[in-house]
Order: sequence, then structure tokens, then C-alpha cells
Amino acid sequence: MDFEIQLPEEITELMNKGGLPSPEMMNFYVDEKERIFFIDFEIDQSLIEIERKILQYNRIDKNTPVEQRKPIKLFIYSYGGELDAMFSFIDVVALSKTPVWTINAGIAMSAALVMLLSGQKRFALPHSTALIHSGSGGTQGTFEQSKMAMDYYEKQVVKMREYIMAHSAIDKKTMTKNKAKDWYLDANEQVNFGIVDKICDDVDEFN
Repeated sequence: MDFEIQLPEEITELMNKGGLPSPEMMNFYVDEKERIFFIDFEIDQSLIEIERKILQYNRIDKNTPVEQRKPIKLFIYSYGGELDAMFSFIDVVALSKTPVWTINAGIAMSAALVMLLSGQKRFALPHSTALIHSGSGGTQGTFEQSKMAMDYYEKQVVKMREYIMAHSAIDKKTMTKNKAKDWYLDANEQVNFGIVDKICDDVDEFN
């Protein structure tokens, strides 16, 4: 029996010119075809590339019933980052009709934890850690500019806490008790507080 492997156009063009793609590039395209993305970097504007892919998959799936669509899987290993980038990302995930699954692949802290909460299905690896904290930020400029920047940041932090409470089993009393400290949660605590649906110890659960 003959098998035909279809490669992305960029790879085919490179090979036709006598070049070979790097193993990293090949892995990227294989993962992209399988709708698997690894968020293993600081949360920043580079997330827009994954947002584009999420919207692209929704266009591809437009005529496919939601329950039959292949889910997008996001493996998160991040210490957090920019709240603006985080809010943009979770808004796109919320708009997605194609299911988005999130997996805590080791570390999901601060903004990355909020992104973990955005998934329609949420998993944690057995030794993963999550962190909720009040955030940190610095400002420059005049007194008025610094005050406006801090006021804006405080509003973002409030929105972040509200999102966490709305998408987990963490109530306001518990959030208030822990908001001034670095609150670490192991895999079992992530399940108990509704941050993830389950601890995953079988790779087939992602399929």
C-alpha cells in the first residue's frame, strides 16, 4: 500500500529548491496540523499568532458541527507576563466555537493561569503548579502619568481576579484572603478549586 504525505506549501517550495527544513520547522507544521500549540514563553504580544490560528481554524470548521470539530490544544508552561496580551487572548478563546483545551504542562502563573482558565476543557499534569498573585508593575514619567498608569493596572488586576472567580470555584472570601500573597496551587488544589477539570496521567486523554 502506498502512502502520500502532504507537506505545507512552504516546506514543499524549500525542498524543491534543494533545501531541507529544520527539525524544529517540521515539528511546528506537524503540531499545527494537529492543532497543538506550546505556550512556553513570557505572555506578550506574540500570542497574536496563536490567536490568528484559532480564528483560522474557526473559518475552516465553519460548516462543521461544533461537537464534531477537532479541538485546539494549548500546552501552557509560562511564568506569566503582560495582562493586555492575556485579555486579548482569552477574548479570542471565548469567541471560538471550535473547542479550545488548555493543559498546565508544568507552570501556569499569573496571566498564564488566567489563560489556563479560558479553556473549554482544562487539564493539569500531575506535578504542575499554578500561581495566583496580585502582580507587579513599574511606571515611568511624571507623577500624573505614573498615577494614571497605576490606576489602569489596578483596574486590570481587579478584572483578572473577577475572571478567576467567574471561571473557577474560588469565591470572593477565599480570593480576598489570598490576594496579597503568592498563592501556589499543586495539581490536586487546581482540581479542588475548579481551575482544571482533572489531572491527566494518560496521554490518550488529550486525543
